Amino acid sequence: MSDDKTFKSLKERIAFIQRDVDLLEKHKSRSFADDIIFRSFDSHLSDLREAQRALENKHPLQDFMELRLKGVLVDFGSIPLDILSVISGNLAALVQKAVHRISSGKDSRRVPIDIKNSLNMRLADLTPGSTKLGVTFSTGSCELVETVSSQAVKEIFSLLSSSDDDNFMAKIAEIGSHSAVNLKNIIDECEKSSLNFDLTWIGPFSEGTKQVSISAEGIHQLNNRLALTKITQLPDEHISGELAILSMYGKLEIAGENGKVKASYPIDMLKEIQRLCKVGERISLVASVSEIHNERLGTSRRNYMVKRIG
Repeated sequence: MSDDKTFKSLKERIAFIQRDVDLLEKHKSRSFADDIIFRSFDSHLSDLREAQRALENKHPLQDFMELRLKGVLVDFGSIPLDILSVISGNLAALVQKAVHRISSGKDSRRVPIDIKNSLNMRLADLTPGSTKLGVTFSTGSCELVETVSSQAVKEIFSLLSSSDDDNFMAKIAEIGSHSAVNLKNIIDECEKSSLNFDLTWIGPFSEGTKQVSISAEGIHQLNNRLALTKITQLPDEHISGELAILSMYGKLEIAGENGKVKASYPIDMLKEIQRLCKVGERISLVASVSEIHNERLGTSRRNYMVKRIG
């Protein structure tokens, strides 16, 4: 009977080998032959666990993001630890702060622990072939509709692939200034170390495989764009009018006397808005206002985030 028939899953094979490893490990005075067997089993156990991790990373309900770094410093399959630290830390903060911004409306340096726990971002793979950083996380494996986390990751990909300056500024407003700072830290490190990268994401709400490639020239352009984009916080505004559009993904539109105003709202405010007002009815709200200014183009746009109704 073959091993595949005897052991129907990697987990069963791992458990079987682990038992043998544990038994041999207890004997501190192993013979030379036993030591060879122990090392062989231990090596095989490592291989099985690596295979299991690879399968788990490709699970359809698991989000998997891969950052493939390219450049002289990483093309031999290793990476200086200081570069790894900067890029991995800022990648986690970029996603976490974007999720916090979209879910709560707060553009904050600090991210609540419950958001970090729900995302559960982990360095799951580090492989050669340039240097590839594989990160697993969760955007909501048990959900049937798009989540705040998946929306945040999509906004990041849209920002990175944006060729239009106005759209670029809009995406900066969506993920928040502090999330944008973490993105700039990654781009700064890449430019300083002469690196470029490919970023891919596959998960329950990625709609296939999302990918964006940033060349060396793209790194330079993106760094300039981020450096020349300034966000200024303006006084809150009171907005009134007819609720023309209410999206379940944190967007609404109000038709007032001076035209239409598009605004974002914290996702956790949706039920409150639905309870107080229906589309077509009059609504009154207070919104925080941020102005995103592009110094190179001399253009600005305002972003409205709902703080409270009434």
